[in-house]
Amino acid sequence: MREIKFLIPYIVVTSFNYYFAKDGLNYSSPLAFMGLRYLLSGIILVAISRKLILSREIILLTFATVGSTMFWIYGLIYISPAESAVLSYSMPLFSLPLAFLIVGERPTKIEVLGIVIGFAGVVIYGLPLLSGFTLLGAVLTLINALFWGTFSVMYRRLKDQDPFAVNATQFLIGALIMLAISPIDFRIDITPAFTLDFLWVVTAGGVLQFVLWNLMIRTSRVNRITVLAFTVPIFTIIIGVFTTRIIPDMFSIAGVCIMFIGILLSRLRRGIAVVNESEKDAVGRQSISMIEFNDRK
Repeated sequence: MREIKFLIPYIVVTSFNYYFAKDGLNYSSPLAFMGLRYLLSGIILVAISRKLILSREIILLTFATVGSTMFWIYGLIYISPAESAVLSYSMPLFSLPLAFLIVGERPTKIEVLGIVIGFAGVVIYGLPLLSGFTLLGAVLTLINALFWGTFSVMYRRLKDQDPFAVNATQFLIGALIMLAISPIDFRIDITPAFTLDFLWVVTAGGVLQFVLWNLMIRTSRVNRITVLAFTVPIFTIIIGVFTTRIIPDMFSIAGVCIMFIGILLSRLRRGIAVVNESEKDAVGRQSISMIEFNDRK
């Protein structure tokens, strides 16, 4: 597994990203927090790419990315980091039907079966969340996954563009959008804890996460990496067990397992089984659609 040296740090920085983002909300309003994160991440990426790319496609992509981030961070107010990670990583289940609707990519029977099983896992996992503000957080996070799947599909049209320039552009435009509407609930308490949270989501949970994903995708198959990335919510749950001393209930464990089986089946597609040397560059560029930062995020 050549990708293991990138996968392990990717899992760690991405999993902890949910906890740093959750803690950061204690000191900042969601839009101010994410708007400033986008701004600094965009500045770092434009320093690397040394250019911006403005086009209709990137503007539309930016709206999808910003939508994903806003629904994710507002959902994180009401649910735990582990719950946010699991529901966010239902994204592959949305991307397949969206690929059919947006770019006419017809799913195979095994992919449809994977989607059905995966969504069954989401429903089972979500049963304990069906109350009060927790339900609101779950719904917002699933909408985030829908937007994440949308810009994942849209990004295919930009796979020949420089990924650093594309992301620098959408981060900076996204920062303008979120900071422009942030006065409706603007709050930042600059403390040592908030500074640590903010620096993590920008650097380790932002730019480094993006770089690690691209390095992984250049050394292995797309589907293999997509499935391996599901270890992020699993590791996030493990972190939650150690930090909160609360063991997930049987619904949560069963839901995660079923969702993973569904994603695994949905990724069993012969057309992307092997990445040869001539394809690695294009695939690497396509791969950044998995990063939210994404988010993620």
